[in-house]
Amino acid sequence: MASLDNKDLDKTAKTGPYADMSRADIFRQKIKDKSEFIIGSTIAGKKVKGVSFDENAKVLYWTNSQKKTGVAKVSTIFKDSDFGGGSAGSGGGAKLTEIVECLQCYYCAYIFNMPTSKIKTISDAQLKSVSQFCDTSKTLEFCLKECPQDWRNDKVDIFAKIANKLYADFGSKTQGKVYFHRGSKFMNKIYAAKKACHDNDKKSFDTQAPGSFSNDKWNPGDIWMSTFPITDNPLKDSTSTWGELNTKIAQLAGAYAPSDRTKLLGISLKKLTGNAVLREYKKPGRNDVDEYTFKGFKFGKTGDFFRSQDIYFETSADEIQFRTFNETVSWQGEIKGKSAAAGKIGGGNVDFYCNQVLGKKFLPTTGEDALFKETKNADFPKVLYDLYKKHNGGQISSSVLLSFEDFMKKYEKTTTAWRNSKIVCMKFLDVFDSASKAKKDELVNKLYLYGSSDTEQSSYFIKIY
Repeated sequence: MASLDNKDLDKTAKTGPYADMSRADIFRQKIKDKSEFIIGSTIAGKKVKGVSFDENAKVLYWTNSQKKTGVAKVSTIFKDSDFGGGSAGSGGGAKLTEIVECLQCYYCAYIFNMPTSKIKTISDAQLKSVSQFCDTSKTLEFCLKECPQDWRNDKVDIFAKIANKLYADFGSKTQGKVYFHRGSKFMNKIYAAKKACHDNDKKSFDTQAPGSFSNDKWNPGDIWMSTFPITDNPLKDSTSTWGELNTKIAQLAGAYAPSDRTKLLGISLKKLTGNAVLREYKKPGRNDVDEYTFKGFKFGKTGDFFRSQDIYFETSADEIQFRTFNETVSWQGEIKGKSAAAGKIGGGNVDFYCNQVLGKKFLPTTGEDALFKETKNADFPKVLYDLYKKHNGGQISSSVLLSFEDFMKKYEKTTTAWRNSKIVCMKFLDVFDSASKAKKDELVNKLYLYGSSDTEQSSYFIKIY
């Protein structure tokens, strides 16, 4: 289903960041969180911020980035992941991401390889003229046909803004032909070099990166810029250690000195809502390394233990949400908020850093499944209650402690998914809360840096947002 239905308001979301909340409550919570609503039948619809929600009239009062206001019926609001839905239509989800990233390669190829310093608008024919400089997983023709209207229309061209910003900062650092890649064999070679380095790290006596250290946490380049021929493999001989590999990446990016040439660069892309900002990550010798500290936790977004299946950590930057994303697997953390560095960290990696910083693990050696099986034990409700009782008073906002009898009345109405998520959350919280303030800060900092692809083992990249 593409859009919400009036009947959906009383129903709870089964998945998403507001799981187990009614959709009427999700409307209100999204307004508080200043999260976007999408008006339309696909994810490519008009993005607005909610001002107020009238449940009786079943309408949302909204404003947008141009300070315009309006009213939208519930039935016109796209049922995105916030409401427990998903992306629909040709321009949805992963497919939309692939389309815009591929098309961005053509824009960048044009401004870097044609005699211009800035582009405002660009025709389909002009994009086609630089096809030889692009190696992408989708053809230009397909991308132009499926491109979402809010990315490229008569009034705005987000692709041009991004290309202009990249050229303004790196145009003078390149020389010769400049190629752009998305899902190409050349990109596969880059991440194959990372895999080789990770394999060597796992075999060492002092393993530095988590076992599931993903490609995007090493370098989240959605597209890559290169002056190497597309058949080259510039990293093949630099995979012995993270230091060797990442030094090579920084050297080829021209990150050590302003006069250095840029020959290889990973570029992370975020949709623009205003002017383009370019930020460097893992720049050699930088003295502005971010430090994130722990401020407190709460049971779910509202602090109500039973209202949602997650827990939230508040940090000096954004919040980190921890929860499962289906009934039996994929417990993970996710940075939530306005930060351009937002990202995810898997449960096994949270456990890795717990052990590294605190010397304690919260996941059994057999993995999360062992904790999930615990929910079927007869004594599980008492185990969960004891953890709830132990930590309830430590929340950012105090919450009245339920008696065991009242706790059980609510517990009996919970789902398997809720129980599975809650036990992992509480086991993690129990380990975390036993640590000193300094250790809590250190662990939160590592989790945040991992989620934002800014770990000690991550490589140099840029983000445009």
